[in-house]
Amino acid sequence: MTIYFKLVKALLQTVEPTADEKNYKKIFYRAMAFIAIFGIMLPMAFFVGVVIYALTLPLVGLGAGQNAVELFLHLISVFSFIFGLNVIFSVFYFSGDIENLLPLPLRPYQIIGSKFTAALISESIMEFIVIMAAFAGYIIASGRPFYAWLIALFGMVTLPIVPLIYCAVICMLVMLLTGFIRNKDTVNKLTGFLTLGVVAGIAVLVSKMGGLDTEHLMKALSNPNNALINGMNLIFPQVHFLVSAMVNNTAVNLLYYLAVNGFAIVLFLLLAQGIYFQTAVDSSHMASKSRSREKTIASLKQRHVCVSYLKKEFRLLFRTPAYFTNCILINLIWPVFLYIVYLLNGKTSFLESFLYGIRSGNEESVLLLILGISAVSVLITAANCIASSALTREGKHFAFIKYIPLSYMAQINIKALVSILISGAGMLLYVTAAAVYLGLGIKLTIFCCLVSLLSVSFVSYFGIFMDSVNPKLVWDDELNALRGNANIFFNMALAILLEAIICAGSYLLFRYTGLGSLMIIMLLFILLMALNAASYLLCSFRATDNIDKLTV
Repeated sequence: MTIYFKLVKALLQTVEPTADEKNYKKIFYRAMAFIAIFGIMLPMAFFVGVVIYALTLPLVGLGAGQNAVELFLHLISVFSFIFGLNVIFSVFYFSGDIENLLPLPLRPYQIIGSKFTAALISESIMEFIVIMAAFAGYIIASGRPFYAWLIALFGMVTLPIVPLIYCAVICMLVMLLTGFIRNKDTVNKLTGFLTLGVVAGIAVLVSKMGGLDTEHLMKALSNPNNALINGMNLIFPQVHFLVSAMVNNTAVNLLYYLAVNGFAIVLFLLLAQGIYFQTAVDSSHMASKSRSREKTIASLKQRHVCVSYLKKEFRLLFRTPAYFTNCILINLIWPVFLYIVYLLNGKTSFLESFLYGIRSGNEESVLLLILGISAVSVLITAANCIASSALTREGKHFAFIKYIPLSYMAQINIKALVSILISGAGMLLYVTAAAVYLGLGIKLTIFCCLVSLLSVSFVSYFGIFMDSVNPKLVWDDELNALRGNANIFFNMALAILLEAIICAGSYLLFRYTGLGSLMIIMLLFILLMALNAASYLLCSFRATDNIDKLTV
């Protein structure tokens, strides 16, 4: 067990900031962590708890009080499985520590067990908080006794185990039985298609249930023998046993819960002991094909330094699977999710009346549309982390930034331009399509596009500044560069918090000051230009200074 704990500690350090990164700008780092906790994590947890409480309260009298929290935990398990596949593949087979660990006198189950634990801890922090919030909403609404809180605490850290074990078993069997998965490119493509397939399946299933509006949802959950929940209990039985332990037969259901988790862990470790070395050695010996020296030289062309740098940034994002999946793909698929949500809501939903208000020229609806466009632009730009990982992506090649014949600010402008082009192009396409669908008119459409571009530009420059303060330059693979970069999370927290203040302030001005929607929109436009100027100045004076002081 001593070796196991040492391995877990060492593996966790690969995704944590290094000592130098923690010491650098320590006060700033702590301030950002404080904002992230109180700006994103706690509000999200509070929202989840309130939703589960509101759904559970009317179900208790119908004998189906646990259905809401069970369904939510099943959905959490499904998404934990979906997003865990890519992580497990990367951690088990494509991380930089494989070649160092395999020659050591370690048993396969020790290596794989420690890797699994490190992945569970590093990937599930936010999941732990959300799970506990769901349990809190259920316990308070149903009036469970004190011991239910102890069960909830135990379940908070153990519920994600089974979904990740499913991922681990599938990864090892796929690597053993197939000959075509020998690089991260193939893995990212497969997991991407699987994600879209599962999301589409969930959408179809919920659509058949009558949608996600409150009436249909409560009707489905009020059935003590809900078919969907019963079906999910066959896939994730540990969820039902844990929630049931809070209701009745506590000791028996807890034993069942422990038995399910114990059986999954033992099966997983036995499988790892039998096949992991074989599959890991095969993957580590697969050499990537490279072009010959003559072809490489022949392909070189002299270009302007700015054009070459821009091309380098685009190639890095589009040709690196981890970056393409996490930075590019989100710009393409988010409208699909919004459209699915729209389809799953009935015609009587708030969204339908909101769209009617926009078409009829209602001032409040138009203002909410403009604010929504700004909010989505900020959220997508922050979430795709193109800007907030711009310096981190350089990694061990960071010295390249300092010695090429291009000023720091010119490089920052190019990195910001890449973020603006990718994030802004997607937003302009979807905003224009929505404007045509809603019949907004040319002037309002142009203004919507300008608000979107200003929002994207502001977050892009601010994200680069955030990454310059404390970039993570030590990482063993591209996925760890994103997973271990706290600046991405901090930038998202600040962007969301600031945008929430802007949107809430704009709407309150409209409702309580008598100012018309046009005046509020013009004030929003001026504020966004001021934020752009401020973020640009931060990059000009502070980010360039931060880059100059950084060493690899």
